[in-house]
Order: sequence, then C-alpha cells, then structure tokens
Amino acid sequence: MSVIGSARLSGIHQSPAVDVRPSPLVSQDADRVPVDAPVRSGQEEEEEIFEIRDFTNASSFERLSHQISLASKHWAAASRAATTGASGASEEVLQMKDGFELGGFRYELLFQLVPIGETKKEDRLGLHAFPTRAHRLQRWFGVRHFLILSINNHNIDLDSARTLLSAAVLATAAVPLRPRLSCFVPVEGGRKRVLGEALHGRRTIYCTDLHSSVQPSLEHLAGLSDFFRRKVEAEVGDDKEPCTMMVGVRFTYSADHFDTWQVDGEEGEDAIESMKLHCLWPAFPLGAFVDDANFSELDPRSAPYWKLRLLRRSAGAAGGATAPRTARLEALLGFRREAKQIRSAEQSMHSQVPKTAMASLTAAIQESLESILLPTAGEMLSMTDLCMSLPVVPRRADLSATCDLGSAAGARRGGRLVQMAVLSAKMRCFKGAVMLWCSMLARMRRQWDALEAPSADSAMATTSRLDASARTELFDSSMCLAQQKMELLERSIRAKTSSAALSAPSARAAQGSFVSRNGRRNCVVPSLLCPALLTEDLRLQRQMAAAGLAEQSAERAELSLGKEMQADVAAFKAENMEADLEDFLQWREEIEGLSNGGFPRAWLEKLWEQTDPKLASEQQKRLFDPFRDAEMALHYLESIEGPQLLLQLFRVLLRNTLEELSDEMAEAGNPTYLRVLRDRVVSTSLQAFRWKSKEDQEEVDVQATLEELTEFPEEEDLQSILAAMEVLESSTRLAFSIRAKLGDHADGLLEDLLSEGEADVTQPDQRMAIENLFEQSRWLESQLDGPRSRAQLARARVQRPGQERLLGIFESLPLAKEFVLQLQPCETSNTHRMRRMYAEVRENHMRLALVRELSFS
Repeated sequence: MSVIGSARLSGIHQSPAVDVRPSPLVSQDADRVPVDAPVRSGQEEEEEIFEIRDFTNASSFERLSHQISLASKHWAAASRAATTGASGASEEVLQMKDGFELGGFRYELLFQLVPIGETKKEDRLGLHAFPTRAHRLQRWFGVRHFLILSINNHNIDLDSARTLLSAAVLATAAVPLRPRLSCFVPVEGGRKRVLGEALHGRRTIYCTDLHSSVQPSLEHLAGLSDFFRRKVEAEVGDDKEPCTMMVGVRFTYSADHFDTWQVDGEEGEDAIESMKLHCLWPAFPLGAFVDDANFSELDPRSAPYWKLRLLRRSAGAAGGATAPRTARLEALLGFRREAKQIRSAEQSMHSQVPKTAMASLTAAIQESLESILLPTAGEMLSMTDLCMSLPVVPRRADLSATCDLGSAAGARRGGRLVQMAVLSAKMRCFKGAVMLWCSMLARMRRQWDALEAPSADSAMATTSRLDASARTELFDSSMCLAQQKMELLERSIRAKTSSAALSAPSARAAQGSFVSRNGRRNCVVPSLLCPALLTEDLRLQRQMAAAGLAEQSAERAELSLGKEMQADVAAFKAENMEADLEDFLQWREEIEGLSNGGFPRAWLEKLWEQTDPKLASEQQKRLFDPFRDAEMALHYLESIEGPQLLLQLFRVLLRNTLEELSDEMAEAGNPTYLRVLRDRVVSTSLQAFRWKSKEDQEEVDVQATLEELTEFPEEEDLQSILAAMEVLESSTRLAFSIRAKLGDHADGLLEDLLSEGEADVTQPDQRMAIENLFEQSRWLESQLDGPRSRAQLARARVQRPGQERLLGIFESLPLAKEFVLQLQPCETSNTHRMRRMYAEVRENHMRLALVRELSFS
C-alpha cells in the first residue's frame, strides 16, 4: 500500500481543523501575518511565517504539499540570512533538516545549497564531474541546490515516490526560492533508485537505477555514448547540426592491504584503512579519446590529473584504534571516583578488621571482586621490577623534553614515574595502581636504608637557584611534586654514599680569591655548605609564611634566608679574618652573583657582628641534610592521598604523551597541520590546569598553585583536552603511516592529505611511488587465503601451469569506472535542453543516472 494511500485511509482530521504552525527559524516576537496576505517588499524575509487555514475538506496530498511549503519557507528565510552574511567566495555547503508528522508517518526533509556559483563548470558537466566529499546526488546529476523528501524508517515504493515527488515539486514551486530547488525522493532506501524533478521554467527529470550485472556493451565509453544518444533521442541528421557531447572520466583504484603497522614497538592497526587513487580526464569532447571493447586510449598513467584520497580507520572503544595514548589518559580519568576513597597510599594497603558480621560479608565480597580486577602477585612483581629498572632521572640525551609547556608538572621522559603512570593506565581498578605505587616505594625505601647507589644510567637531577638573592636551589618546577620528591631522595642517597670519599660531604670547595674594593687586602673565596634543596610544596610554604611580612623587613629576611646567610657569614669570616661586611657583600655580588638589595642594612650588620667564624666543614647545622630531606620525601610519597596521586599520574602521562607526539611530529617533518593541532592541545591544557608559560612563572598565585596541585580541572575542560589530544594523535599516526608508505615522496602531499584527506599528485616521482605502493598492496592481497573474486582473478595471468603473475595495477580492472556525458547546446540553436548521464561501472553492479530537460509546448 502506498504511503499517501495509507494516510488517506487513516482519516486524518475528519473534523474541522485549524493548522497553526509558527516558524522555528525566526523570532517568536515578530508580527504574525497570514501567508495569504499580500507580500510587501522584504516582509516575508523579516516576519514570521504564520498560517490559519481551514483543512476541513483538504486531501492528504494537499496537507502534505502544505507542510512541505511551510518547511520550504523556513528554508528560504534561513538560506537568505546565511548567504547574505557569508562571504561571496565561501564554498561552504549550507544544509538544513526539517520534518513533520502526518498520517502516522514522520516525514523528513533535507535542504542543501552551495552558495558559490560555478556557471562555466555547470555548462560543461554540471558542477564538476566528480566532486569529492559531496552528496551523491551532486555526483549523479550535477545538482547542488536540492530537497530530499523521505519517510523515517520506511522504504518508499515507486507509486508513493511519484506522489511524494509531485507534492514536493508543487510546494517548492509556490515558494519564491532563489535558486530553485530540485526535488528528490528515494525509492526503496535510496541507494539503488532515486526519482527527481525540477521546475525551472522547464521540467527537468532525474532518475537513476542500479543493475546487479554489467552489460559488456556498456563497460566502455563507445557503448555508453551510443546508449545515451538513444536514451535522450539526440537530434542527428542532414538538416540539423549534431550537438557536441562533452565527456568526463574517472578511474578509481584501491589499496586496502599494507605492511604491518607498529604502535609503540608492537603490531597494531594501521591509521589508514584504505587509499583510493583517482585518475581523471576532465571535460573533453567525445572522440578525443578512443575507448571501446577492442582498444582504449584512456591510459591511467597518462591521465591529466591524479588525486590520492585516504580513508582513515574509524576509532574503536575510547579511540583505541587510532589513539591508544589518548585511551590511556581516559582510562586514568575513569579512576577519579575510586581515588577519592583512598586517604593514604600506605594505609590503604593495610586490611581493616570488620566489626560486624555484615561488614565481614561485605569485605569478603569486596575482596573477591578485587581479586578479579587486581593483577596477580607475579604480574605485580614484574611491573615493579620494570619500574625500578628505570632511573628517576634518565641520563640519555635523546630523552630530553621537546614540548615546551612551562610549568606543566610532568616527569622525566624514559624515567621511573612515567613508566608507573603508563602501567597505572592499564590497570582495571585504581587499587591496582596504588598497590604498584606502594610496591615501588617499598623498594625505594630499602635502597635508602641500604644506601644503594643509583645506577649508571641515572643522571643528577638539575636544580636552579630559588631567586637572585639566595643560594637555595629549587628542583625543576616543570616536574610534578612526586617527581621532585623522588629526585630529592636520590640526591640524598648520592650525598650519603659520597661521604667516604669527601671529608666535607655537604660543603662546596673554595674557588680562588678576589681583591676588595678598597684594594687593601685579598679575600679568599670560602668553602660553603651545600645549599638547601626545595621542592615545590616547600617553596609555597615559605611564600605563605612570608606573605604577611613587610617587604625588605628583618623578619622576612630572617625567615627566608636567615640560616643560609648565617652559615655563609661564618664560613667567609673563618677564611678571611680581617674582612668586613663590605667584603662579604662584594663576594656575594661579584663572585656568587647574588643580590643584596632585599636585605635591611641593620639586619646585615647585626648578623655580621653576632656570627662567629666557623669553617663549613666544622658547622653542625647543614642547609641540606640528606637524612632529614630523604625521610621527608619518603613520608610524602607514602602518605599521598588517592586524588593527589591520580592527578599527578594524569599530568605525567599527559605531558609525556605530548612530548612523544612532538618527537614523532619532528620525525614526520613537522607539518603545519600537526603543529596547529598540537598548539590547540597545549592551549587547552594550559587553560585547564592554569599552567604558566616560562615568561609568566615569576608571578605566582600561591593559592591558585595549591589548588592546582590537589584538584582536577572541570569535567568540560578535561574532555576538551582528550578530544584535542585524540585528533592530534590520530593525525600524527596518519602522518607516520603516509611517510612509511610513500617515503620522501610524501613531502608534497602530506599537508593536503592530513588536512583535506586528499591531495593532487603532480610530480612524476610521486606517481611512481604511488603506483609502487598500490602494486605492493595488490601483492599483499594475493597472499591472503580464501576464495578470490572476479576482480582478484583478473589481476593474475597464467604464464604456465601452476604459476601466476600478478598484473600491474593499471593492467587490471579498476575498482570503478565513472563517466559523465553531457550534450552541449548547438551554436545555431537558441534553446538548450539539459541532457546528462552519469555511469558508474564496478565489478558486480552498474549505476546509471540520467537528467532530461523537457520544454513546455
């Protein structure tokens, strides 16, 4: 039963009805004017569409046409607003979806408009013969302004399609649309058949069909042109000049099998699912090339244009197929709720004795569930060994950071904490990550107790002076707090293990002498105690303690640098008995490069007078106390709360991922497209975590920094980071895949392939590289077991019994042949009727799409 027939039998609105339908695309505050009223200049564009009509005796066809006309008016208003504000050079396709309920069916409408004009091209073959990434109707019929009317979840039979098409054509003809729309209705799903029609002063008929077999006579241009002339009844005779037939041809070849793709040293899915090579012959008159069953001059190697297109592999769960690193970050974020239940990493490992029978039962169930999710004892031991085999600070120069994120709170690439973060992301629950953390810390404490020296691969952690007025040194602020504590622990072990070789393990050797400003004496540069080492949390504590004290006050100076200044004065006086305060200040400025401007003069004089001379090696109070600092570092690491641990692991993995992708981008030639994507990720991360660039690190908001160390950003910001990272990673993997396949020949194609998914092949060496790649893909396909299709068999030619040789890619059948034929207006004729045919020939089917324009007479 047809759709319209079903609607008519359903008895829609048998009682008198009034249809009141305001437009959803215009302001609801506009004056309401009936459609039947005369339209004044500009009124319909600015005012809301509002109709009151009596549908007592209206048929289903009239109701359908009326609803389509309302939607068309909405589209007219929206398209005029869009094209008025858009640039004249814009090629953006404007689309709008609309729909309505009628007779128990949901009707859906798709409007499309391409603002830019292509008049010359339309005259030749109709808005390009083979547009890329365009709607299939544009390729089939050469149209760009059209309406598609369909019914949700219903296949439309041929009779109903004709009725719906008539309603759509009449409705759009009654609406002042510029440009006019061609109307289409899909038949039985729309993939096989489509009916279309347009009224543009003349009547244009669009139809297409799909055949499950290919007629040999229609596989070539000669047979298609004869069929087309017969189909459109082209006028050819002695008394009439024949119309010129223009032809466009595209041959498509496919590569679907490639060499094994490596992901982090392991086999994985290639970023490219398939590659398509289009060999195009644009707009030539029929007869310029011979193409029939016996001979063809359409040689793909000599085609004027080659276009290479990529089909990316779709993302799997959590982007795993194309972005495994992003999937790891998302996995860590999934532990946030569980991490809130852990108040201390060490205490979470101690089992608590249930106090009631119900608590005992709950604990038993919990333990049984955890036994499934947690790694086994052997797996935990193996992961711990893997982490401990890596140094805290790698020595290798190739692991230096390449991603400038300022204070991005990461960890050393190739180091222990990065490996810990990677393994934690692979856990099925956060407790597994906590267990690994505690197991690793137990090993590190044993190393401290036994004073086990770091491995040869471990480098000394770098530090820098806290500010211009102190020798106190601060660990790299771009590292997270856990990384800084591990580096402090290792510095403490190094200081303790070197005590047997040095008589003053915590002192710095003298560096020569200098002449005082008055020239009366030579002063010796003294040996000094090793400066204090601060991690980020200790620096913040100092700033918070000094926040309430006045600048350049004695109290502030004593709090910040009292111990250091006293130790330095004692060492200087011990080796320069006749020196005075001016000599000491000269030594700080000229030799140590320190500033004295922030200290009150009275406080300096009092400190000089009250401090007794004492060599650095004889001083009991150390600025850097290895035992104290190591125990403080271990205490922080062992008592860290779950949210803080998870936050730092996420930051470590985020920064490490950016650095790895930055290195891969450099290996791929740093394409501009990838740099833009990377800057987007960096900008999103900096905004979410309030990370500071190197230029802004001098001004620190203590409270904001404390929140940054303990709290995750907002969920929206985190999802923005993941989304930007996934695009960057998948595009980087794509760039690597392209380079692996094309080598240096990818240089001229890479930018377009990454940004547009297609590129024009213009160089002979690029054509040769692509041909070799497709030949390799064909060879890999031939190695697969299983039955071969007709196309696969056609690619091989028997040389002698039992042996086959693969045909070259251009010697065998292409994936598809596409032809566009269009009759051009005769020079002596004043009128022209559009007559166009699109033909697609594939292995198992053939599609024909025909456009015929009829004049009213």
